[in-house]
Amino acid sequence: MSGAFEPALEVVYARSVRMVGRRIADEFLIVPLAARGADVDSIYDLNPVAAFIWEQIDGRRDGRAIVAALVERFEVDTATAERDYLGLVAQLLSIDAVRPAG
Repeated sequence: MSGAFEPALEVVYARSVRMVGRRIADEFLIVPLAARGADVDSIYDLNPVAAFIWEQIDGRRDGRAIVAALVERFEVDTATAERDYLGLVAQLLSIDAVRPAG
């Protein structure tokens, strides 16, 4: 993984304006908003934890605040919540779904 895709808890991330999240029935999808035909095939189905993280990424809260919300919402330990958060943010960075805010 390159340095460009290594997330940090201290960083505030914002969702890309090129991606939109939608809850459809019991699924949560991230869909790219792009004119390129290849992007239409890039729809991402998020599990409940990933969907919660996506919804928390708002350009105002840093990773520590989102991890604290994960611990409270899913009753997991901090280490697990940090690992889940950082892993998802790394994936989101790699597909340009999020970017550092500011």
